Amino acid sequence: MTEIANGAKALIFMTARDCEMYVRQSLASLSRQTLDDLHVLFVDDCSKDDTGIIAAALLSDLFPGRHTFIRNEVQLGKSRNVWEHLRPRTGMAEFIAILDGDDQLIIPTILERMSGSYANGQDVVWTNFVTDGGGVGGNAALDPNLSPRQQGWKTSHLFSFRSSLLDNIPEGYFQDNAGHWFMAACDIALALPILDQTRRYEFMPVNAHRYTATNPYSHHNLDPNSNGLNSTAQQRSAQDAFNKPPLPLTRPAKTVAPKAAAPAVVASYLSDLPAATSVAPVAASDAWQMTASEILVAGYPTLLDAQSAAGRNPLTPMQIWALRRAALGRSDAPNILHIGAPRSGLVLASLLAGSNAGLNCLCVTPEQAGDLEARFIASGLTEGVSIIEAEAATIGFEDISAYFPDTRRIAEDVKFDLVVVDLQNTSYPAESALVALPALANNLSPAGFNLCLFAKDRATEVLAAKRWASVSAGLKFSLDAIGGSGLMVVGGR
Repeated sequence: MTEIANGAKALIFMTARDCEMYVRQSLASLSRQTLDDLHVLFVDDCSKDDTGIIAAALLSDLFPGRHTFIRNEVQLGKSRNVWEHLRPRTGMAEFIAILDGDDQLIIPTILERMSGSYANGQDVVWTNFVTDGGGVGGNAALDPNLSPRQQGWKTSHLFSFRSSLLDNIPEGYFQDNAGHWFMAACDIALALPILDQTRRYEFMPVNAHRYTATNPYSHHNLDPNSNGLNSTAQQRSAQDAFNKPPLPLTRPAKTVAPKAAAPAVVASYLSDLPAATSVAPVAASDAWQMTASEILVAGYPTLLDAQSAAGRNPLTPMQIWALRRAALGRSDAPNILHIGAPRSGLVLASLLAGSNAGLNCLCVTPEQAGDLEARFIASGLTEGVSIIEAEAATIGFEDISAYFPDTRRIAEDVKFDLVVVDLQNTSYPAESALVALPALANNLSPAGFNLCLFAKDRATEVLAAKRWASVSAGLKFSLDAIGGSGLMVVGGR
């Protein structure tokens, strides 16, 4: 039975195969959304179990007059389902959101919030996700100055896009290099040509989607050689999808901040101006950044290698200078723990290169560990670096409960002289910053330590300092003390 409505705000595209254990929870999560102006396009891709029977009944109960149910008599795969069933229906709604039949939405207002973003002119909106095992996804914002194909895979779940963008994608983008329909990495095959066309996109840094990683029929669970959540077939198909030529960019960002020139370039430009030319004086902060840059690069030439692989929003020279002091101010051979954004981990590896220091990087998913290791390899900064995989745990502190790496993987007798927790441009929720000190308290050196926190925003750093000071004796807290940013916590002298 097919029921088609036109002019909805959102078209929710759901595909499912052998998901009878999960489809009830998936549709129930969708029914709790505060956005009523939606239509559900549900495709049962030739399930051998009762997925289709359950889904058809629930759709009639939960979305009467607001759903289309399709059953394939042969398995098509998600990419061909997009081409055969979704693409002809792009005129039904303003935007399309992707929800698999074994996954769930966990923020009831998320589709309504997305609808607001489209009303404000965005073309692609996505969030982060958690797994049913407690892991946290690695989604993040994209730099509108760069092609999305150069920035890795950051837009998985929950992915949505303006419907009209699908009309411009040729059939071959849903097929591999041999001309076969993609049967794996289908989300990547769909997202990349959508992102090619526009730079008007928004990442909402919230965990709005629960991915059922334990589904025994998922690609990664059927392949003994999977890398985390990626099977070998998914990795192969993803490579094919990334290698396709980008579609033309037709909707550039309305305003894109120009990239800042490197300090050395700015200094060279100013020195070459004729004496009679009037220029605005360089701000004192800019002068210090340039001075720090010159000294650091001269003393630590591998910092350029670190910055080349750092990703978005690399640390400034003054932030690096502050980390250098924090790392080496107490000992020539400090033991250091890093959690979070690769940019600061790479900087620490460069600053410690050739020393007897230990750098331990704690990651919560195999994907994070793999990404970080690849960046260390790309920059040539692997010496003395230890990457530790730990499941995400829920840490409680007073009235706060938040995701954080399970520090029980670290022996209690291991103590750190410096801990850097860098949550900027990561998938960690903002409140994770508030549990960092309590989670790591047992592993901080009793002889004295520094903890450097880069939270999502300054307000969170202010709150962390206030909360931690109220329960700690003998610690010192300094805001904006990491090159004009962050929170520095000092224990001991």
